[in-house]
Amino acid sequence: MLARQQAIEILATSGPEAQWTRHCHAVADAALQIGQVVASRRAVDLDFLWPAALLHDIGRHVTHDPIQHGVAGYKLLSALGHHAEAHICAAHILFGLRADEAEQVGLPGGDFVPRTIEARLVALADFLVEFDRPTTLARRFASLRRRNAHNPFFLDRLDRAFKDASTFMAQVERETGQSIEGLVAAQDQPA
Repeated sequence: MLARQQAIEILATSGPEAQWTRHCHAVADAALQIGQVVASRRAVDLDFLWPAALLHDIGRHVTHDPIQHGVAGYKLLSALGHHAEAHICAAHILFGLRADEAEQVGLPGGDFVPRTIEARLVALADFLVEFDRPTTLARRFASLRRRNAHNPFFLDRLDRAFKDASTFMAQVERETGQSIEGLVAAQDQPA
């Protein structure tokens, strides 16, 4: 498992001063914020969550393709021996890829669906941050649809991703009694 500082160093060497790294930091902070609330109800590995969330888009140093950046991140972190974090890179794509979909995009056999609470929190947090600002699921998915109108593979799976993210967010809100979109938006407010 990567320590926080190690994750920061990996991100810094892959995208020093790149705009996409601000998104990574915002997602890591959002995932931790949600994770801390969820941890009051069930076990969440917060020490793993923040570094894994920070590196979820590490593949953007190779490509900004909405699918292939997750594949590139998976390959990079796997090569470095960080397999759990690598799985997060692939599993955050569209809230997970089934085995046949994963194979189509160049991932090894098996599915890349976020099954752990940490993987699901990273995928959700990613959908609640547009660039480096909080947003709602509805706005983020509308933006993703517009920006990827030319990508049929992505668009064919986007409705399923929205349903999966919405269902998970509703589950977390029932468990915690808090609006997750409100929680993420509140972290962006000046103290």
